[in-house]
Amino acid sequence: MNTAEITRVTLHNGLRIVIEEEHSVPVAGVAVHYDVGFRAEAENASGLAHLFEHLMFQGAAGTGPSHFQQVERAGGFCNASTRQDYTDFYTVVPADAVAEVIALEAVRMRASKITERAVRAQISVIREEVLGKIRRPYGGFPWPRLSPVLFRAFANAHDGYGDYAALRHVTVRDCEEFFDRHYGPGNAVVTVAGDVEPEAVLTVIERAFGAIPPRPVPPPAPHGEPEPAGQATAEYADPLAPLPALALGYRVPDPAAGPAAHLALSALAGVLAGGVRPRLRERLHRETGQNVTFSARVGLFDLLDARDPDMWLLTAIHPAGLSAERVLAAVDAELDALGATGPADEELRRCRNAWLLSHHRSMDRLADRVRMLGRFELLFGDPGLAARLPESYAEVGAADVATAARGLRPDSRALLRVVPGEGR
Repeated sequence: MNTAEITRVTLHNGLRIVIEEEHSVPVAGVAVHYDVGFRAEAENASGLAHLFEHLMFQGAAGTGPSHFQQVERAGGFCNASTRQDYTDFYTVVPADAVAEVIALEAVRMRASKITERAVRAQISVIREEVLGKIRRPYGGFPWPRLSPVLFRAFANAHDGYGDYAALRHVTVRDCEEFFDRHYGPGNAVVTVAGDVEPEAVLTVIERAFGAIPPRPVPPPAPHGEPEPAGQATAEYADPLAPLPALALGYRVPDPAAGPAAHLALSALAGVLAGGVRPRLRERLHRETGQNVTFSARVGLFDLLDARDPDMWLLTAIHPAGLSAERVLAAVDAELDALGATGPADEELRRCRNAWLLSHHRSMDRLADRVRMLGRFELLFGDPGLAARLPESYAEVGAADVATAARGLRPDSRALLRVVPGEGR
């Protein structure tokens, strides 16, 4: 994917458009990113952003075919997600149906079609989703349970998935106000990628969205807060968990400064917990003879997926006979070692190759590619970043990983422990 193939246009009503032309397969992806996520919610409406994601799939006034049904009739599929700072709606269809999908998205943006019946129905759906999430081993681990340990501000700490006790009081008027505030063209990015002709697609978008009146754009809401003063600790009992577990969360640099620090942190995650010979598993097996399952990543949900603040997190599921303190000691020892010398060349090579394979596989999936282009435009004003990431990752050296390791300090992190059974 070459950045020269990306077309960027802003309409008079503020709508940003990103088009990427790629003719290998006769399909097209359409994504609409709205600059609103669960950090925009008020304390008495936790889960409203997620609820609204659901409501956007209703048919006109709740009476016509749903959005899902109309996309399926066109031979495609669609879905959506709610993250810290955005909500995205994405569709993949045969290329000759792209104009139909663009028209459907314009209908959703043009006016709110919310009814009392739809609000109550979708609140019930979210309640079942939340219950399904927690009624399984390690439910809610590490998100959303780790966030309130690392953060204090409601925007960063609360469960954006949904709080039924709060949502049950949400009214149609609340939803209409949320729509008017956040779902205008000036607060959105429309992205089209795949087997399309940019000029023709731009004409279709201008015809579908151009007549939507501009609405005021909410001012940026900074969510920064101080880092923890010391290690912040919490634990909870999980009666379904077969083994104890822990999660560590560390603050990461503001991605607005550029992706380099986050890519180094991603490499650090790979060296510690990824691949066939991750350092942490190897150390504990060598020293204790026990096996621990580790995972690590930068970003609560994904790499470069949110504005500041975000976290680097590590999870470990460990045998009951191996204490959490012993696991933490291994984590700190490896961070100290990497902070002093960085990884070996072979470690970094394996980590780089694994990351590149994952990235290119994701770019081969049209739904992933169109979403990444749109979110990079929305968050950073740079959809071409998606194409440059492999080159930037290749520039990460041992010294960069060492710097990243030194930034993950035990005196400024969150620790969440999972106790199996009834708190024994």
